[in-house]
Amino acid sequence: MIRPRECPICRKPVLPATEGAADHFPFCSERCRQVDLLRWSKGKYAIVEPLSPDQLPENDETQDADDE
Repeated sequence: MIRPRECPICRKPVLPATEGAADHFPFCSERCRQVDLLRWSKGKYAIVEPLSPDQLPENDETQDADDE
């Protein structure tokens, strides 16, 4: 059975986007949307993934520009 979606902030059930709650989806209210945005802006959420040396940006171009 498919579980109803929950608000990621307060865990209340969220109506599907087609039932008039599209303004706040996937949250239950504007308040929960704002709480989530505040958490992102304060850096409380992070996507942590180990980086390999191949994924690191090349600093050669930025160092050349700083030297001039």
